[in-house]
Amino acid sequence: MMTVIEVARRVGLSVALIFAVIPVEAQIPQPPPLSPLPSVVAPPVPSAVTQPVPAGTSPLPDPLPRLGPLGTAKSWGYQLSGLDPKALAASPYDVLVIDYSRDGSDAQALTPADLELIKTKPDGTKRVVLCYLSIGEAESYRYYWKWYWRSLWILPNPFAPNWRAKLNGDWGGNYAVRYWDDAWQQIILGQGGYLDRITKAGFDGVWMDKVDSSTEDVAANNPRAKQQMIEFIGKIAQRGRAARPGFLIVPQNGEDLLVDAGYRTLIDGIGNESLLYGEEGKQTANPEAIVAKRMANLNLLAAERKTVLAVEYLDKAADIATARQKLEMLGFVPHFANRELDSLRIGDVPTGPIKSGSGKRR
Repeated sequence: MMTVIEVARRVGLSVALIFAVIPVEAQIPQPPPLSPLPSVVAPPVPSAVTQPVPAGTSPLPDPLPRLGPLGTAKSWGYQLSGLDPKALAASPYDVLVIDYSRDGSDAQALTPADLELIKTKPDGTKRVVLCYLSIGEAESYRYYWKWYWRSLWILPNPFAPNWRAKLNGDWGGNYAVRYWDDAWQQIILGQGGYLDRITKAGFDGVWMDKVDSSTEDVAANNPRAKQQMIEFIGKIAQRGRAARPGFLIVPQNGEDLLVDAGYRTLIDGIGNESLLYGEEGKQTANPEAIVAKRMANLNLLAAERKTVLAVEYLDKAADIATARQKLEMLGFVPHFANRELDSLRIGDVPTGPIKSGSGKRR
């Protein structure tokens, strides 16, 4: 008769022999196999631009899609006088910047029916139409101007309003303004004023010129000049968007203000003149230092995926081709025009006689 110890030894030996014969995988219960995971492709990491870098510029990484109503724009056009609604409607551009009037006068102001026509592209899709609005200069051909406000050359004019400053020698009939003055702001913002005319006509937004007045002579003795320009644009945005939800706010130039994060949030994009050519003479390439300084600020807005609409006043095909390549490399949307902006150029290179320019837009 076996002792307890012998039984235990024999049982243990039998179990050991069983485990030696059965594969290890069968000895331990295995969970059911998992379904294979779908392959995951990592999103591309933005890389540095591999094309040649324009002199004096600091390119962003390959640009992500731009945001907002201007984000899908691949082209735009710019005309301020001699407007023909049918011709504008027939243009191919995704965005148009035009005046509120055919000739600058209130009598020839565009109507809501005109705007509906202009907003429809030849293929039936809609475009964005922005209205030019000078907020840092007064224009003597506008409805608000009084003839007795004009410059008396070297004599002071006692009848001129406090906001009216010096005559702009480059553009006839234009005067610098102290834009922080309440009376000037009432012309733009008051009931039935300039902005109300624009919103009632049906424009999608404003293209505000002379924002760079905040860095010019008129503001030299005003330590709050830049902040007051931002505040003024904020008031325009508030009133415009109250009248037309989604009303677009697009300043032209004044890149120095882009260092203010609140200002970048306020605006929907920016227009930029003569980034590459024309600062030191007609159609002359700008010095690298000037381009780099302006680009440093423009990149702040472009990095937030907002649109930069860039215009260069060029006529020569070679210069235009170079400028287009550089601007598109930077993620900007280029347009090429004559400086008087009295016609709408279709395509990059002018097809008719090149005008010498009178120094006046009207």
